[in-house]
Amino acid sequence: MLFLVVSAQLLAQQRSITGVVTSADDKQPLPGVSVRIKGLEGSTVTDKDGKFKISTRNGRYLEISYIGYKSLVIEIGTNTKFDVSLEEADNTLTELQIVGSRNANRTKLNSPVPVDIINLKALQQNSPQASVTQLLQYVSPSFHSSVSGGGDAASATSTVQLKGLGVDQVLVLVNGKRRHKSSNISWGGLGNGATGYDLNSIPVGAIDRIEILRDGAAAQYGSDAIAGVINVVLKNNSEEVNLSTVESIRRRGDGLTTRTNANIGLKLGSKGFLNITGEYATQGVSLPVGNDTDGIYIGPAYGGGANTRGFDQIYTKEIDDAIIASRGIDRHHFDQRGSTNKSKDGLLSFNAAIPLKEGFEIYSFGGISHRNSQFTAVYRLPGWTERNNTFVYPDGFLPAMDNIITDQSFAVGVKGKIRGWNIDVSNVYGRNAFDNIISNTLNASLGQKTPRTFNAGSYNASQNSGSVDLSRKFDKVLHGLNVAFGGQYRVETYQIIAGEEGSYSKADLSPIYTVAYTTGGIPYLVTSGSTPLNGLSPGSQIHAGFRPSNEVNVNRSISAAYADVELNVTDKWLLSGALRVENYSDFGSVTTYKAATRYGFAKWLAVRGGFNTGFRAPDLAQFYYTETSTTFQNGVAIDQVTANNVNPATKALGIPSLQPERSKGYSAGITSQPIQNVEITVDAYQVDIKDRVGNTGRFSATDTNLPADVRALFVQTGTVQAKFFYNSFSTRTKGIEFTGSYRFLLPNGGNVAFLAGANLQKTTLTKVNTPKGLEAYRYIIFDESEQARVTSSIPQTKVTLQGTYNLNKFNFLVRGVYFGSVTSVSQLNANFPKPDYYYQTYSPIWITDISAGYQITPVLNATLGVNNLFNVQGDYAIPAPGSNITRTPSPSAAQSGTSTGIQPFIRIAANFK
Repeated sequence: MLFLVVSAQLLAQQRSITGVVTSADDKQPLPGVSVRIKGLEGSTVTDKDGKFKISTRNGRYLEISYIGYKSLVIEIGTNTKFDVSLEEADNTLTELQIVGSRNANRTKLNSPVPVDIINLKALQQNSPQASVTQLLQYVSPSFHSSVSGGGDAASATSTVQLKGLGVDQVLVLVNGKRRHKSSNISWGGLGNGATGYDLNSIPVGAIDRIEILRDGAAAQYGSDAIAGVINVVLKNNSEEVNLSTVESIRRRGDGLTTRTNANIGLKLGSKGFLNITGEYATQGVSLPVGNDTDGIYIGPAYGGGANTRGFDQIYTKEIDDAIIASRGIDRHHFDQRGSTNKSKDGLLSFNAAIPLKEGFEIYSFGGISHRNSQFTAVYRLPGWTERNNTFVYPDGFLPAMDNIITDQSFAVGVKGKIRGWNIDVSNVYGRNAFDNIISNTLNASLGQKTPRTFNAGSYNASQNSGSVDLSRKFDKVLHGLNVAFGGQYRVETYQIIAGEEGSYSKADLSPIYTVAYTTGGIPYLVTSGSTPLNGLSPGSQIHAGFRPSNEVNVNRSISAAYADVELNVTDKWLLSGALRVENYSDFGSVTTYKAATRYGFAKWLAVRGGFNTGFRAPDLAQFYYTETSTTFQNGVAIDQVTANNVNPATKALGIPSLQPERSKGYSAGITSQPIQNVEITVDAYQVDIKDRVGNTGRFSATDTNLPADVRALFVQTGTVQAKFFYNSFSTRTKGIEFTGSYRFLLPNGGNVAFLAGANLQKTTLTKVNTPKGLEAYRYIIFDESEQARVTSSIPQTKVTLQGTYNLNKFNFLVRGVYFGSVTSVSQLNANFPKPDYYYQTYSPIWITDISAGYQITPVLNATLGVNNLFNVQGDYAIPAPGSNITRTPSPSAAQSGTSTGIQPFIRIAANFK
């Protein structure tokens, strides 16, 4: 059907529309003016003489727009030639500049590197997804994000990836300014041992569009931009009010999601604006998807040693069932939750600008969000004698962690022109804080005196950036030279605050004394350490609190200078280059550069390519974060400690200080507009990254060869395994990205759009860095589970296909997203020199979404639809042979990042102008 429709449109008779655009003030031709057919995405621009030519079959209106001038909409009728005069705009606050270029006339097709521009307003209206990250997950082939990624605090954030690289190897900007990161270190999932950007702290209703630069850009924007850049552009409309609310629910009536926002645009004076957005969102808990019995606990619940063995001849299932029945419960009492947390989010943001005298303006944007996300871990069974006290919880307990997240940002700046130069002076401040409250839990080592709720401490990170940016276009140098340069001074901070004593204490430690003698031969006792007496688990279950020895309050400063040049050698050939030098107070200077080119043979074909070097500075959290938590290996609960990079145990083991990751990136591609309103891009890329920061595997307390400081760390924290931050490996990522779109108008006035995209990528391990003296620990320094996370934990193939149809008051969407296969690896033990692992490969899946909308009144619109129409859930997770995992299998969320199953939704939106 698609082929027939497209063929009919291609064969339909077209007519050419020509014209000249001039300035109403001085009658001079205006080059670079955008001319498009209303309702269609494709456009053309005027040449140096102000002339344009565009083709259409049944278009009714021309839309003509140019920076600094009032836009026009002209009815075409039977005319084929137009002479248009544009008046200067009263409001000059809407200058457009896409990410990856400091030339205000650059577009996504004439850029020398690949850029996606995503209209979030239109996407939000039709899509089943509600959050920023999930909206992008289903439309951008290079973008990936997981919901409730790794458990603990990681489940409260949805960090993002580009091209399969790390969550800390992509840079996020807001209105072109560097945004602060989350203060949380993720565990498991996409961002193991990394901090990333939490886009969900920005209200969806505040966003006008999102630009994704799919190319390394550290030379232009600094650290983190190895995989690319995501630029969030906020709304700047005035005299307009937009209201929206969406609600969705899962098949079994759980996991209810709501998101409501209000966006208000106000005029400030005669030319300025203030745009304000408030948003409130809730998320209900959910059970595992699949059959109603999926995930139910079927192993021994009350028997002694239930954490280390299954049923046997002495303690049988019949005995366990009898105890459960006598307690008036069933095995559903021990159910785990599914893929979503219970959460409540409140967000507020603003974007504003006011013109000043002599062409200057002052602008500001920012926001605050307060979110509470509750994660629940594995149910602590009554028979887990080292983790439960049956006098406190006779039937065991499901511990919960409340992450209370406060995010603040504020930017202010002044920009204008001085002697032909565009100047922008700005300062941006951002802070992210996590408070951790553990409830429905206990500290087993405290016995019956244990509290059930603990303050486990908190951590926060901030960033303050002052920048000066200058740019100017020289029209008379060949066919146009754009020069930009500037500097930045940034201060980053990181702080950990200890929790209450009961949240981390090991109450059964007893001192060990040895006998020493004075020079006179008199004996005396010397304290030589401590030892646990009863083996009970320390600290609050699910996540032990931060100790006073974990507290840090550190900062570093970064100064940077850059230069960025774009030269149109001819009207068809573009060259660009950038150079950046950054100096970090904690590890010195880094220099990066970038070169790119584009050559347009004709409108239907252009080639482009680029080369860049990049870097990522290790986050302060990776230097200083320490935590104690529980993991499960082969179904057995294991307490482990993550030691920071400055811990004496880290140094004693021989792990060196963290260093910047460094990268080289290559890209080459084509862009094409073979016919009017058809756009195609194909780009190949390769990214080589040296010395990536990750977590080592787990060193075991049973290893008697470990240094004394490492053994002391085990005793102090009550743990049996330890891991460390280290520049442990290098990788190479290769891939091909495709995007295509076709938009046309039907004779009945209907607007049709087809969008397609694909990303095919593969990451391979190129080197493992083993510190001298630790050669025997090669398979622990970089273990197989970490290798799988880096190379195969997200789909290597992702395809998005989408069609929309708008007619009068109706709009329809059909979308299919293909998520390729992934492989997961579970560590079964910490055996030396090489632990054992269990591999499982998950088959590819197609997720299908549909929606239908209706304009009830000129103000009110309603949309109904379904996410995952065919209830595709993916392969079931299969326990390792002989493992002690005793729950019925559930589907995995390995490919798509969430396991909702079929999920209907309804959205109501209102627009007042």
